[in-house]
Amino acid sequence: MSASREKKQRQGDLAQGLTQKQRQELKEQQAAKRKAVLYTVIGVIVAVLVVILLVWHSGMFQRRATALSVDGRNYNVNDVEYYFRSALVNEYYMGYYTTGSPAFDPSGDLRTQYVDADQTQSYYDYFLEQATSQLTQVAALENAAADEGYTLSDEDKASVETEIDSTRTSAEQNGYPNLESYLKANYGKYMTVGAYRTCLERAALVSSYQAAYSDKQEVTDQDLDTYYEENADTLDSYDYRYIFIDGSAPETTDADGNTVEATDEEKATAMQAAEAKANEFADAVKAADDKEAAFIELAPDYVSESSKDSYADDPDRSLSTGVVGSSLSSTYGSWLKDASRTAGDVTVVEGSESYYVVLFLDRYRNEDPTADIREIFVKAELTQEDDTSTEDVDESTVPTQEALDAAKTEAEDLLSQWESSDKTAESFGALAEANSDDSTASNGGLSEAVTRGSQFDELDAWIFDEARQSGDTTVLEDTTDGAQGWRVVYFQDWNNPVWKNTADSSIRSQRVSDWLTSLTEGLEATQGSGIKYVNE
Repeated sequence: MSASREKKQRQGDLAQGLTQKQRQELKEQQAAKRKAVLYTVIGVIVAVLVVILLVWHSGMFQRRATALSVDGRNYNVNDVEYYFRSALVNEYYMGYYTTGSPAFDPSGDLRTQYVDADQTQSYYDYFLEQATSQLTQVAALENAAADEGYTLSDEDKASVETEIDSTRTSAEQNGYPNLESYLKANYGKYMTVGAYRTCLERAALVSSYQAAYSDKQEVTDQDLDTYYEENADTLDSYDYRYIFIDGSAPETTDADGNTVEATDEEKATAMQAAEAKANEFADAVKAADDKEAAFIELAPDYVSESSKDSYADDPDRSLSTGVVGSSLSSTYGSWLKDASRTAGDVTVVEGSESYYVVLFLDRYRNEDPTADIREIFVKAELTQEDDTSTEDVDESTVPTQEALDAAKTEAEDLLSQWESSDKTAESFGALAEANSDDSTASNGGLSEAVTRGSQFDELDAWIFDEARQSGDTTVLEDTTDGAQGWRVVYFQDWNNPVWKNTADSSIRSQRVSDWLTSLTEGLEATQGSGIKYVNE
């Protein structure tokens, strides 16, 4: 007989010797034991389920789920959300600045708001499409960088930390309790500080790698000359005058104060009146012996009432000089670029609910030199409180004379430190990196290919003095609103003329574009289970 059978036999024999009452008590004890075991098992299962639910609501499963797969790389919901929200913000502000009213409500359901009138594509699909396209390029660049052993530089890492610090400051200024809550509000409920850092590091890597590819391109003088011959219209600079004549029909209000949009007939009448006004002005300019002088004199009579004084007080209010062809308005740019155009030509061009009168002055290849400079900006501290009794000045934004004097002293001390060193561009850059309040500090205060007219007047005049030589320095006061202080300036070297820099940039941009096309050719993005959590 086996041991187990013997045990059962002994229990059976024992039970046979029990009284009826004892057998009932034993039965009840066995039932209670089975119930306790059952409850223990149920308790364990419930505990496990609670943990699972807590983890689920924490977003751990969702944020780890693959949302897109491209070229062997998996991107989770936060990776996609980073570019999805970037596309959303760009579209929102583009609508805000171009029409004054965004075409969609970012707080509403993007799946039920449509890009087109036919409702063939929702804004959700539109932004997801852009995010997918961006991540396809990112994946290709990440893989190419990995193949070359290209990694984040210390400067790139520092820029990521600067961005995180800036975002943390924004969170505080906007009343968020911490950085993570701010990130969730702006990048979706699954975003964390760690995930945000990963996105920033990835973006910095691909941007830096792409810039490195551009920098190593060799662009010869022959390349520049050939490019100019093929693209003179967009590389040349243009001088012209123009005024804008509004042709929109004013809105009215009904008896209840509701806005009433102008009828099509009213809109057409307003445009006809604007056209007649524009033609009258153009004819008067054409008839004058000195067309530019006539344009300046008559312009205040034809612009809107709110602009009359500014045109009358400032003869150059209508003047545009040195505008590169690639930056000309699409409304009248083709007219200015016409090869038959000569000084004094005047035209009337229809715009959107408006007419433009344009006077052509000159077209030329801009041979003006550019310059490379380094700066250390010492910003004057703001220590005053706003005086509410003065309406025209916010004293909290204006430094005191004592603050300006202190900034000047610091700037002069920094220049003295540099003059006591080896007096090289590198040593100046080290001082700028450690002391400058300017955004160029991380780059050693360097600004390359600075163009004439791009700086405040005193600095512009100093840079473009014909006698300027490499190694020259100065200390100048910056009186620009919001940037009051003193600047220590180091002239590093003269750079190419404007047209060459523009051509060089265009050539490099085209080569990078062709390279990216080759990297992404044939790549397809596959959606994973995590895609449903994007913009959830």
